[in-house]
Amino acid sequence: MVFRRALAGLAVALLAAYLYERAPVLYMMYSNAPQRIARLANLGGGSEIKFADRPGFRSCEDALLVESLGVALVACDPGRERWNTVMGVNVPDPSLGPVPGASLYVYDYKTFPGGDGDGHDEEAVLRTVEIVGFPRSEGEDGDDDGERDLHTLGMAFDEATATLLVANHARFGGGSRIEVFKLDGIAADGTQTQTPKATHVRTVRHPLIHAPNSIALVEGAGGAAFFVTNDHAVPAARNKLLSLLETYVAPPTGTVVYVDMRGEAEGEGEVKAQVVARVPFANGIEVLNETTLAVASTSRAAVYLYEVSPPFSASASSPPPFDSDSSRSPYKLTYTSRIRVPFLPDNLSLTRYYSSGTGTGDKTGTATTKLLIAGHAHVPSLARFSATRHACNGDGAAGADAETRAYCERSAQGAAGAAGIVGPEAPPSWVSEWSEEDGLRHLYVDTEYPSSATAARDGDRGVGIIAGLYAKGLLVWREQ
Repeated sequence: MVFRRALAGLAVALLAAYLYERAPVLYMMYSNAPQRIARLANLGGGSEIKFADRPGFRSCEDALLVESLGVALVACDPGRERWNTVMGVNVPDPSLGPVPGASLYVYDYKTFPGGDGDGHDEEAVLRTVEIVGFPRSEGEDGDDDGERDLHTLGMAFDEATATLLVANHARFGGGSRIEVFKLDGIAADGTQTQTPKATHVRTVRHPLIHAPNSIALVEGAGGAAFFVTNDHAVPAARNKLLSLLETYVAPPTGTVVYVDMRGEAEGEGEVKAQVVARVPFANGIEVLNETTLAVASTSRAAVYLYEVSPPFSASASSPPPFDSDSSRSPYKLTYTSRIRVPFLPDNLSLTRYYSSGTGTGDKTGTATTKLLIAGHAHVPSLARFSATRHACNGDGAAGADAETRAYCERSAQGAAGAAGIVGPEAPPSWVSEWSEEDGLRHLYVDTEYPSSATAARDGDRGVGIIAGLYAKGLLVWREQ
């Protein structure tokens, strides 16, 4: 009897601790609802939604800044409206035609941060990348359906070798994997007519890369050594119910995997990979400094910080190889702390601020690195928004019922509601920045540009970009 009481007491204590941990996330479903959330614009200058009318330029999961060139690499996947393995969207309806594949773009933000009034040709400022050598989809019946089976999530770019890595949640051919491209012609001056190219080099598959989401390169390997997150143990494409349980119960079933494919690049062996951390809904990942790796835990509303051993700077030329005897990763991650945020974090990036200066572009003083965190404020509205985009944006509107069509109007980006609130039922975006010295500071909270997945900022130029998971165009701001 005493043992049973002790066991029951332990169970109650564990349940109470779990509910205490989950309470802030559950409260967000009330406090962060689109009609209730407190809106905020603290970007330091004017902002504008750009290219929202550009055909196909929507659902841009990730945007990377190449600051030396003043351009952004952007991946947009309108097919996410019908195929999303993270959120469980699967609309293969043949009457809607093939599921479109993703496209890559180069945005010259240094030339065109302020709008059409700058006098530059929009086609020269936002250029579509020609993808070379990437196979077309075979479709469900085995026939070529004319679309690329490329459904992008996170990206990483090694500028020294012009190597681009892209997480691809493909529908066919073995499922999710990582695609490797070589980029050419991405430099721009606002009048460029050269078409940038991305030549497909290879596809990286491994049993431990089963639901790749975000990628962080280790310097010195030419893009061949990196950390990658797997957001779920069971992707929604395999079992939607189990995937939803992972998302809402938040067990540590997502993983961080260290990958070294230098052997394969030379034809000498297979890709080596090892799980180095387990994180609930592991999402965005970023190398914060030479000893710290940051990983977004979406379902825990936090960014986890890990100490990396050995430090990244310990090997000046290139990352150490896997242990030849045990096949163990050369890096060990030790959890140190977490940054709690009032939303569900998605992608991470780094930016610089200067301690003194006279304005934008003045780089005097001490530089401070801060972590930009973009994410989703309200899960229920994001879930409904993602499930209806194929009807609201595409040919599916003709077959939608009256309630869906009405919801499409209420959640439309740029459509003001009765109270003058833009997109009154669109999922709110939330972007914050963090540093150990200054703590957490909120930059943008609104529905005008919904479903923020990535925020990136060029600290030298004072230009920032927000990319939305299901938004049209990009939100671009320029600091005064």
